[in-house]
Amino acid sequence: MRWSSLVEFLSSRSQRIFPKLICSLCLMAMFTPLADASASNTADEILNGHGLFWKLEREGREPSYLLGTMHVSDKRVLKLKDEVKPYLVKASVLYLEIDLTQREIREARNARLRDDGRTLDEVLPSDIYEKIKEISKAHKIEEKQLKQLELWAVYPIVKSMPSDPGQDGLESADLPLDFQLGQLAALNSVEVKGLESVRDQLSVFRERDHKIYYDAIVRALENPDAVKNSVEMLEKYIQWYIDRDTNAFYISLLDDLKNEPPEMYNIWVERLLNKRNLIMANGMARGLVRGNSFTAVGALHLPGEKGLLKILTDRGYKVTRLD
Repeated sequence: MRWSSLVEFLSSRSQRIFPKLICSLCLMAMFTPLADASASNTADEILNGHGLFWKLEREGREPSYLLGTMHVSDKRVLKLKDEVKPYLVKASVLYLEIDLTQREIREARNARLRDDGRTLDEVLPSDIYEKIKEISKAHKIEEKQLKQLELWAVYPIVKSMPSDPGQDGLESADLPLDFQLGQLAALNSVEVKGLESVRDQLSVFRERDHKIYYDAIVRALENPDAVKNSVEMLEKYIQWYIDRDTNAFYISLLDDLKNEPPEMYNIWVERLLNKRNLIMANGMARGLVRGNSFTAVGALHLPGEKGLLKILTDRGYKVTRLD
């Protein structure tokens, strides 16, 4: 199944259990800001920490382009599609984090489902579960969906990572930015390829002891304003994105991890960012050599000393901010 029929598949009754959760939680590592921080209240500046759309140039090749995305369908975020459309429709290939074929979508969905015969409310203390249920309700996630999730899939809900999971249908206008870029490419005969598989992306979660995520959820819920903050933070994330401020996201992530055990830093920074940045850069290589490629990945993969932009600069590419 290709992009031309993706919306029809996702809109089917059997897939509605996790409509946008399928895309955004699968790709949650690219936007994992956790603490309430902003660039305005810190002196720290991350390399390439401002800007979402970049031109990649090297002598003797046509320019290629790199876009940092946010996996939501907020209209303010979707405006970026119109800005990059002139470049995308003329590209030879579009690279996304994953090429969401029917098989990949099912893999993403099934990986989140509990397989131990127990529902979430049966494995968590009642007070913890009730707080999670309240946060999920604020994000329009039905309890019957929540109960089926693995702990690692519950964590980003508690932390309000961008997901847009609550809508019943998946009309074209409701799709997250990444999906819409894929559709736009397909409509203009631009080949769509994935840089990773769902299985590769999610392996970091499934290979870890579930207690890591349980403890992280408990710590997150210790704040008496956890429910209120969860709702407010999603709006803050969107505003940072609109402002092209990837620095704020990165500083937020690092600030929050200062109070977390080392294994959390390893998961979120070393595995989900740094390691995958190298995988993505290598996956982009053929398109960059040929020229005129377009890559769209989560915006948090762009900045930093080990970010995509720094990797590409070290490999001889000139990177120029366009937005």
